[in-house]
Amino acid sequence: MERILVVEDSPEIASLMSLTLRMEGYGVVTASTGARALQLIAADKPSLILMDVMMPGLTGFQVAEQLKGDDATRDIPIIFVTARHEVDDRVQGLEVAVDYISKPFAVPELLARVRAALRMQKLQSELKASNDQLSKLAITDPLTGLYNRRGFDAQLEDELHRARRFRQPLGLVVFDLDRFKSVNDSYGHAQGDMVLQSFAEALLNLSRRVDKVARFGGEEFAVLLPNTDEVGAKIFAEKVRIAVEDTPISCPSCGLGKTISVTVSGGVAVLVPSTGANNDGHVPLSITRLAEGLFEMADAHLYRAKQGGRNRIETQSANEVEVARFASAANP
Repeated sequence: MERILVVEDSPEIASLMSLTLRMEGYGVVTASTGARALQLIAADKPSLILMDVMMPGLTGFQVAEQLKGDDATRDIPIIFVTARHEVDDRVQGLEVAVDYISKPFAVPELLARVRAALRMQKLQSELKASNDQLSKLAITDPLTGLYNRRGFDAQLEDELHRARRFRQPLGLVVFDLDRFKSVNDSYGHAQGDMVLQSFAEALLNLSRRVDKVARFGGEEFAVLLPNTDEVGAKIFAEKVRIAVEDTPISCPSCGLGKTISVTVSGGVAVLVPSTGANNDGHVPLSITRLAEGLFEMADAHLYRAKQGGRNRIETQSANEVEVARFASAANP
């Protein structure tokens, strides 16, 4: 049931509006002052507010301004119901309200404006939910629910800014499931997807809340480890490697009780921010260049892990200038 708050200091008018709205099936709560209205809204946000302008204490305009200044209440639609007919009052009211009804009002008009305001609020809520969903899809891998490369890149830039500002190390681990193509070839892509989802779950279970976990596509994943040095990053990466090696994955298409065993390799790159504000006398490096360098550094060590026999972790830590050289080497 949609709940409407009627804010009116006249008992007769408040009673008329309440009765009219209840007969139309709305839930109604009333307040005779602006201060009481704010208390009720804080306790349980209504779907719509019908509010007088001139009241004891806070005016309707003042209540509306407080509501619009709070992210939690700014989207609640307000209709002013008032005896003030001046153009300036209407203009001021429509700055913070969706509609403005003059007293005395006709009941059919009141109901029509209420329905219109609620309909508009519903459409706006649906549009916001749709936009939020689209925004989430734009940065999310559909198979695993992790960040995709686009979402991860934005998180990486934020964490690089933070690492530089607070002089904290930042770890990046790039993982690649070993010989994953053979899983798809032998058991099918549906089973391959189960392996990817299982690995994503393992990463989430072993990472901290502050860590950022992503799938870049195929069998490549990455984890961003804020305020983590090389020792801590290697410990995390080894935990992941061991967990994957020791946890067979169920294979329904293989037969009753059958499982698949996989392993993972990882490359760890840890940025150690410079001690000086300008990189010890050098021109400050761009965050974009640092991000590229950190990825190339982690990727180079992933390659070393693969070349070294797979199912292993290779690590390195470096300062900003050293990390940037990886970007220069990759993008001469």
